[in-house]
Amino acid sequence: MEKPIIGILGNTYKTQPGLFSSAERMYVNSDYIEGVLNNGGIPMAIPAVAMKADPEGVLAVCDGILVPGGEDLNPWYYGEEPKPQIQTIRPEIDEAWFALGRAAKEMGMPMLGICKGIQFLNVLCGGDLYQDIYTQKETTILHLQSLERSYLHHHVEIKEGTHLAEILGAGTHAVNSMHHQAVRTPGEDILVSATAPDGTIEAIESSNGQIVGVQWHPEGLIHTAPEMNRLFADLVERSSRYREKR
Repeated sequence: MEKPIIGILGNTYKTQPGLFSSAERMYVNSDYIEGVLNNGGIPMAIPAVAMKADPEGVLAVCDGILVPGGEDLNPWYYGEEPKPQIQTIRPEIDEAWFALGRAAKEMGMPMLGICKGIQFLNVLCGGDLYQDIYTQKETTILHLQSLERSYLHHHVEIKEGTHLAEILGAGTHAVNSMHHQAVRTPGEDILVSATAPDGTIEAIESSNGQIVGVQWHPEGLIHTAPEMNRLFADLVERSSRYREKR
């Protein structure tokens, strides 16, 4: 059986002026590539301009989608104006991601969202976000750790009977944490599958099995908490089944 191709949504950055002229570059973090590759999939970085120009054409060569972390999501997509605590917004990236996300959702293509990715997928399904959990909800733990992504920082409780429990097991798990926004109201047909000790939503999934989203960064834990590889293995498995039915 051919390995499924997992499209990883790309971002951009501007190089600093130096010996060569400054230029805009497309990138995906190498940890995402490793997470897919080491768990049986073929990773493919998708440029934002391609998502916007021809989302259906891009998806024609993908079997699954990984929505990675990134800057804050533009609150216009869930009907709000930006609050003072919001951080960097990239309208051109959000526009491209939503073009691809809407098409992938319509096609029923499997998706895994990580950090901004869980927030994006929730809004894609009609939900909304806390623009800043520290000022908009009662938060009793730190969600924005320092230093290495490989550090385990706080615990989450995975609910029994969820798909996430099938992947990682129900109960308490240690995770890393690098966010100040979070899912507030789950979208249509979106179930909460894990929460932090302060009640912050840490994972969601769709009732039809298409979407899994986690607020932590499993790609940073594939060596220090190897069980997190199962999230990538699950995406690869779901994408393989999707590929067989195409």
